[in-house]
Amino acid sequence: MKMRVIEGGRSDKMTTADPEAANSTVALGERGETLVGRIAADISEKIIQGILPAGADLNSVELAKQFGTSRTPVREALMLLEKEGLVEIKPRRRPRVARVSWNDLEEIYIIRAHMNALKLALVVDNASEGALLESRRLFDRMKAAAERGDTDRFVAERKDLHDFWASICGNKTLETALANWQLRLSLRRIAKMTAVHIERSISDHECLLHALEARDRDLAASLIRSMTMTGLDAVKDSGWGMPPGNNS
Repeated sequence: MKMRVIEGGRSDKMTTADPEAANSTVALGERGETLVGRIAADISEKIIQGILPAGADLNSVELAKQFGTSRTPVREALMLLEKEGLVEIKPRRRPRVARVSWNDLEEIYIIRAHMNALKLALVVDNASEGALLESRRLFDRMKAAAERGDTDRFVAERKDLHDFWASICGNKTLETALANWQLRLSLRRIAKMTAVHIERSISDHECLLHALEARDRDLAASLIRSMTMTGLDAVKDSGWGMPPGNNS
């Protein structure tokens, strides 16, 4: 028998008969790097894209067959998505897709805006000159992808830049919290990334880099807060979801 530590300090026995389950536990910030993370990422993308509509049942047996695994990592993936607000799990009922209204989405972006502002303020306080040079290098890669017209690469490079800032901000709790807000990735995939959006993003990030290099804490925080809320506008432009004010 192996012992697995469960959240809250409780331990649970787990046999090695299910190797997928043995390797499925997701640590904070590791979604996407494990079997559970991959399952959660796939399900969340289908939810955001509307392939799995609000209220749809999520049958763990069928999902296990779909992913070629046991039910254990599927259940853990659904529990992870419940924490992110994408899945509802009620006692003695099958998990189902949660409803995400425009009000919910706006609240998510407001929280993200303030978290990002804190992140960039801390980067100004803590980043070395070498880290700022690395930020510039990552930005150049993002810009090059945009100039090639490679939208997917542009989004990936932009994520790398923001993840790098989180890693150097000097606050591990904030870094972990940002890493667990994976809803932002799915929303970016469905947002209509027009040439105008990309051009504005490049311009905004250029200004942000100048603020970091000038060690202007207030300006960096203000810029990233505004940029985050601009991301919400891009999602609205994509025509995703329910109209503003609809809480049903």
